[in-house]
Amino acid sequence: MKKIILVAAALAALAVPSFAADISGSWTIAGDVVGNPVNMKCAFTQDGPKVSGTCAGEMGSTPTTGSVAADKVTFTHTVQRDQAYELTYSGTLDAAGTSMKGEIAVMGVTGTFSGTKDAAKDAAKDFSGSWRIVGDVVGNAIDMKCALKVDGTKLSGNCTYQGLGDSPTSGTIAGDKVTLQNSVQREQLYDLTFNGTLDSAGASMKGDIAVAGVTGTFSGTKDK
Repeated sequence: MKKIILVAAALAALAVPSFAADISGSWTIAGDVVGNPVNMKCAFTQDGPKVSGTCAGEMGSTPTTGSVAADKVTFTHTVQRDQAYELTYSGTLDAAGTSMKGEIAVMGVTGTFSGTKDAAKDAAKDFSGSWRIVGDVVGNAIDMKCALKVDGTKLSGNCTYQGLGDSPTSGTIAGDKVTLQNSVQREQLYDLTFNGTLDSAGASMKGDIAVAGVTGTFSGTKDK
């Protein structure tokens, strides 16, 4: 009886998918689909088998979702050229979980890609503190002071918009990629998402702002 129980337990363990690989962090992705180059920097956050984050390339930044099961990775996002194209990447990780390669599927055609995880940086550890962020969205100036803190890959804190008051702020940091979300009241309430890239020292960043279907740019500097 004891032997039967041990065998059953072993079989049950084999039936549970393994999610040993963790792709959280910053990745450089390069590929080609029928002569169209794909070059992106992706910031992934993994929670169990689920993956979320953003990928940024010459066509801007796009939300990305996917999954990991053992050494298999799948992620999807949509890019805009002459029309919207949904791309699905299906890849296999190496044993170290620091590179992947596979196929891209889009509009009934396929291509290939490879990805390399960027070397880990201490930017996340040093990101906590006071930041000055300025930018512009279709002529509307953004100017705020932010007090932010890091807990793992999660960001939280408060940003004070000049002339518009305080705004609770949340976000994520993965490698050198930072995402912040908050809201501001002008003639109505606007939700803003900031997607930025830190410099090598983790003391400044720049990137895009998305709000109400339009985009702008921003830069941020950490107070000394």
